[in-house]
Parts: sequence; C-alpha cells; structure tokens
Amino acid sequence: MKHEKFVVLLALFSLLFSGCSSFIRFSCNPLYVTRSSKYHIVKKGETLSEIADKYSISEQRLRLFNNLKSDRIFPGQKIYLSPKPFPKREFVTPRPIPKTKYYIVKPKESIYRIAKMFNLKLLDLVELNDLETLSLHAGQKLWLEKDSSPQAEKKKNLPKPKQKKFTGEKSIRKPQSSKIEKKMSLVIPVQGIVTSEFGMRNGRMHKGIDIAAKIGDPIRAVADGMVAFEGYQKGYGNVVILEHENFVMTVYAHNETNLVRLGDEVKQGQPIATVGDSGNASGPHLHFEYRIKGRAVNPREVLPKF
Repeated sequence: MKHEKFVVLLALFSLLFSGCSSFIRFSCNPLYVTRSSKYHIVKKGETLSEIADKYSISEQRLRLFNNLKSDRIFPGQKIYLSPKPFPKREFVTPRPIPKTKYYIVKPKESIYRIAKMFNLKLLDLVELNDLETLSLHAGQKLWLEKDSSPQAEKKKNLPKPKQKKFTGEKSIRKPQSSKIEKKMSLVIPVQGIVTSEFGMRNGRMHKGIDIAAKIGDPIRAVADGMVAFEGYQKGYGNVVILEHENFVMTVYAHNETNLVRLGDEVKQGQPIATVGDSGNASGPHLHFEYRIKGRAVNPREVLPKF
C-alpha cells in the first residue's frame, strides 16, 4: 500500500515539473508582454481586423486608440482597447532663465513642463543635471544653463595639468579602458544602415546614431524598461524615452508613430514605435541615444555589432 502511494506521488511530481503542464508552463516561460484587459498582445499572423472582431471594436476606433496610420501591426505589439487618457492641459507661461541659472522644482511639476517654461529641450535638461530619472521631486534644483551647471563648476575647479619637460623620447600612451560597462545584453532597435555616427557633426555634438530604415518599420525596445516619456519634442519629433536598470535611458526619435503610453512597462524586443521622419529629419530614420545618468555615450559601445 505504501509502495502504491509512493508511485502515485512520484507520477504527480513528474507530471508537474518534468512536463511543465500548461499552467506551470506559463510561470516557467512568461508571456512576451504581461496580459491585461486594457490591451491585446499581437500574435504572429494576427490582423487588426481579427482583433477588432474579437473585442467587438471597429478597426477605425482601434486605429484611433493606438494612433495607427494604417492596419500594419507587429507581433508583440500592444493594441490598446480604450482611448489614451486625455492629458491634463497645462498652460505654461514662457519666462527667461533667472539670474541664478537654476530652478527649484515645485510639487507635482514635470520635467516636460519646466523645459517648456524656459524653452529648453527636455534631454538638454537631463544632461545638464546628470539626471538618473525623468521623475522629479519638490525642492529639487535644476540647472538651466551649461556654463552654470555642476559639470562646468567641476571643470573650472580642476587643477591645471603640470607640463612635463621634453626629454627627446616619445611617450607611449597606454590605451584607456572603456568606462562603459555592458550591464545588460541589448538588441538592435531597428534593422537598417547607420548613416550618421556618434560624435561631432557639422560643428555640433551628435549624441546618438542614425539608422536609416523604411518608413513604418517597427522600432523595438533594446532592453526591458519603462516608458518615461512619450510625445513630441522640438527637433526630435515624435520621441519615446525608456528608463532601464542601472540609471540607463534610451531615446528613440523622429518616429512616425509612438506605439506605447507613458508609464508602460515594456519588454526587450517589443515594438514601441515605427520609423518616421518627424522633427528635424531629412528622411525616414531612427535617431537612437544611450544615456547613463543623463550623459549620452556612444551606442556602438553597448549595442551588438550590425
């Protein structure tokens, strides 16, 4: 009798853990994007028409809810089943930068509102202040000009390097190790050709890489993260900013359409936008930036080779 009970228990144990039943398989291999009643996750081969029929929502309304220019959708994409929450309208009075060159954040103020207030680019504020996140707190000091920022003060106070006497021998400089550690494995955001690299371009710093692709091609999140900003920015056009672990931000700009909403959690490889030419763009491409604590670094140092 004891032997029979042991055999039954062993069989149950084997069924649960070696086969990984349909219930257990869900926990062993989580879905590409977490399920929710607020959106539908597109499966391979699925059409917008099929999704509309499934939820008894017209295709026209689905396109409107998701800001879609056509019926084109991608596997892993979130299709929202209700309208995007109407943002609270903030009437911002433009003002000059104060003599102090900084601004003290008031309760519930966003970085987007402050950038608009002083006619600054959101990402310039991020870099000026070495921001680890786009979330602000009341009483926080935001520097508004480059010459008065903490980085500028540090440079001013650095001691001048001592000049070495020339001995007639050529000094051999050892190559410095990269300061950027590859903290997570990334994927390429879009398939295409790099047309502009990170670095100086036409006398100005180009803080990312440009990847030319077909208009409407899917742009994918390079890593798991959260949507910290989704909207329009001067010069950048339609832009999505994701926050990741280890104080990393990634920027996806000049998009045709943004496919995600503020506060969304996204998975690596998830379609978050489509390639476009919004903002200051001469043709359809993705402008991609990788930032650590607000500072732009060369994406080539962290992305897979392509």
